[in-house]
Amino acid sequence: MSRLYVIASPIGNMEDITMRAARVLREDVDLVFCEDTRQTRKLLNHLGLGLPAYSLHSHSTEARINQAVNALLDGKKIAYLTDAGTPGISDPGARLVQEAAKSGIPVIPLPGPSALTALISACGFPDKEVIFAGFLSKKDGRRKSELKRLGEFDGLIVLYESPHRIIKLLAAIDEIFPGREIVIGREMTKIHEEFIRGSASEILKNEALITWKGEFSVVIRNRK
Repeated sequence: MSRLYVIASPIGNMEDITMRAARVLREDVDLVFCEDTRQTRKLLNHLGLGLPAYSLHSHSTEARINQAVNALLDGKKIAYLTDAGTPGISDPGARLVQEAAKSGIPVIPLPGPSALTALISACGFPDKEVIFAGFLSKKDGRRKSELKRLGEFDGLIVLYESPHRIIKLLAAIDEIFPGREIVIGREMTKIHEEFIRGSASEILKNEALITWKGEFSVVIRNRK
């Protein structure tokens, strides 16, 4: 029977792939669709698997979506993976899941690594309410407007950012959330993993001591 497995992939350390995900990929998957075949091939090679892999990302055409859905309708068992983390969490995959569900194909999530949950588990903030905003706008004015809207939320605000814009994001956080506690997770689960704690202002004052390379996740503790 056809099915679509939505599989969380490691955000850095390959050992974070779950036993269930590894078993399903080995025993019950015919084809893999993924955000980037080069990145997913690294994981498949780590598991010793030679499964066929096809790209399917946020800019993919309807033809590629249809290719995957038609394979499911033909009885194939497909796995969908993004480059890192859980598909659909600031990553592509929702379109494929939606179309598969419309066609009556079982969609089976295999949970696992996620930068969102990894950061929350390590930040030390006890707040129960969390809002996830992912990547904000690249434009300074729009980014500030988005942060102002998020400021109406009383709890933890989680953001993702690239190394090229992290300083600008921190400057905007300092302006919109002055004095608020934040934690930055950099290169989580990788060799150079680190957590940077303090207010945005305090972190910016020590900018020269921080390595601004890699993947960044930021959590703001917004307590009114």
